[in-house]
Amino acid sequence: MGLIPRNEKYFAMLCQLAGEIRQGADLLVRLFDDISKNEAISEQIKTVEVTCDRHSAGIVEALNTSFITPIDREDIYLLATELDDIMDMINDMARLTVLYGVTSSTPQAVSLSRTLMDSVVELEKMFAVLESRKGVREHIERIKALEEEGDRLSQAAIQGLFSTEKDPIEVIKWVKIYEEMEAGIDRCKDVAKVVEAVVMKNA
Repeated sequence: MGLIPRNEKYFAMLCQLAGEIRQGADLLVRLFDDISKNEAISEQIKTVEVTCDRHSAGIVEALNTSFITPIDREDIYLLATELDDIMDMINDMARLTVLYGVTSSTPQAVSLSRTLMDSVVELEKMFAVLESRKGVREHIERIKALEEEGDRLSQAAIQGLFSTEKDPIEVIKWVKIYEEMEAGIDRCKDVAKVVEAVVMKNA
């Protein structure tokens, strides 16, 4: 039967949401590239987060009024909420740099933010082809590989903190930030796994 009917707009709505999250991830990379602008960029990220909340709520509202959906409504709901979670995490990462008074970035934070950005880019590409299913598998595999890279980077970053940082307050700050960044990358994999299951159910 495939992913039907095709007159619904849920695929486009999910892709739009992923595109908004990509903007947030791009801003996060800019924040860690130039931490001196973290307050201003954090405000921009918050604006994107509010937009994503609106898009996610719109998808849920559409589900409540749709008799027929192209894939299981539970899957659409899960995809929308987990995508929105990624943007919430990005907003939390930016907010922490402001709350903690972070005045300098680290190479590890830059690398993790770029890995998160790469994961979100793959998500956006995956949703762009989900309806046709052409190339979905390739994007899923890339997201899984990026999640493994994120785990490796996060572990190395935290180990490095405990071996080189003498200020325990700085350790606490950066451990929290690194863990939040890893969690964001993990959530990208969670979304990819839901898509993987959707494709298998609708093959």
